[in-house]
Order: sequence, then structure tokens, then C-alpha cells
Amino acid sequence: MKRFYGFTLVEVLITLGIIGVVAAMTLPAVINNTRNKELQTQFKKAYTELNQASQKFRYDNNISVPEYTKSYGIKLMISVLQKYFKGSTPIGKKPGNYQMYTLGGGKKLTTGICDNTGFFAEAGGRIFRFNENVPADNTNGPSVCVDINGVKKPNQYGKDIFIFLFTTDGFVIPMGQEHKNNPGYTGNFDDNLSDNCFVTGEEYCKVSSKVTNQAACAVYALIDEHPSIKGKNYWQDFLSSGK
Repeated sequence: MKRFYGFTLVEVLITLGIIGVVAAMTLPAVINNTRNKELQTQFKKAYTELNQASQKFRYDNNISVPEYTKSYGIKLMISVLQKYFKGSTPIGKKPGNYQMYTLGGGKKLTTGICDNTGFFAEAGGRIFRFNENVPADNTNGPSVCVDINGVKKPNQYGKDIFIFLFTTDGFVIPMGQEHKNNPGYTGNFDDNLSDNCFVTGEEYCKVSSKVTNQAACAVYALIDEHPSIKGKNYWQDFLSSGK
């Protein structure tokens, strides 16, 4: 007669305990990576739809967003532009209970890099707000801050809040990308904002309590490259490491 051997209760409990410890160690990383992947998808969608809106704006009005803003002002431009976003709704200066943070959540912000001009939401749940400065002749602008998942947290620059720039040729580029008509800036960005907040370089995409250090994260997010470590990516390596 064959004799079958099973696990004892103690052995089962030990095995379950080991599985629980391993799960507790790996599950947060899996959840974080999944969330970052979702944010990456939302970022790409926001970038695509911004470009579509900018090109339709230029086609319908026979003038680009920067040129229109220069001629008619930021508020009128926003009222026209938001028509290209399904279900867009002006929400005043700032949505109720909406709190922004620097990357890593180190510092609460009142307005961040973009001021309170032109807050509006749309059917996709995103929140848009603009820098109030009018671009100079033949210069890209204005800049627009987009919370790619709206009021849903973490509401951090460089993670779900990114800055883009309207261009004279009818497109939108991520802050930090080179373009022949980008506005120049002089002085210290921390103390003297350029006309459209244009900055570039890894100094402006890192974890810091200064929101200006996350001003150019959009360009690294778009190409999915770590701002300072070669061979690493943005959405997993950079955001997960917090460096």
C-alpha cells in the first residue's frame, strides 16, 4: 500500500509567512511601477491632444496660438483654445481643495510655475492653466501647465504636472525642448522668470523643494530618459528612485 506524505500545519504556516514577507516587499514596487506606467500613458495622450488642439486652432483662425495671444491677449486666446477640448469648463482661479506639490511632495505650492490664469478642466479630467505673459513677436508661448490626471493625486510637478510651450509653427513642445523661436531668458530662473518660463537642462528636472527644479521635466518624460543618469529611463528609474 502506497503511503502519501503531505505538509504539516507548521510547514504550511511557514511557507505562507515567507510568501507574505516577499509580497510585502515587492507589492509596493509593483503598484508604483504600474501607477507610473499609467501616468506615462496619460502624459502621451495629453501631449498628443495639445498638439491636435494647437494645429486646429491655427487652421481655423489662420494664426498660431503665440501670434493670436500677441494680438488679442491671453484671456481671449484661452477662451478660443478651450473649445478644442471636449467638455471644457472654466473653473476660475483654482479648483477647490486642489493642492500642488514639488516632486517628492516636499513642498506645498500656491500657484507653482504657471500663475492662476485660465484654469479649466475638460472631459478627460485634466486641468490646464497658463502663464499670463504674452509672447514677443516671432516667439513661442505662452507656456501651459497640465495636470495630466486632474485633481487626482499626487499633483506633483514632474510626476503628473508638466509644462508645455505653444510654438509659432502651430505645435506644442515640452518645456526643455530646443526650438528656433523659444524665448530666451536672462538672470536666475528662480528669481527672474522669463516671458514664458522657458528653461532647459537637467538642473531643471530633479527632486527638490524648489518647483523651478521641475520646470523642464516634460522633455525627459516625453523621450523617457533619466535627466542625469545615462541608460536609465524617466517613468520607472527616475520617478521610482526619487533622485
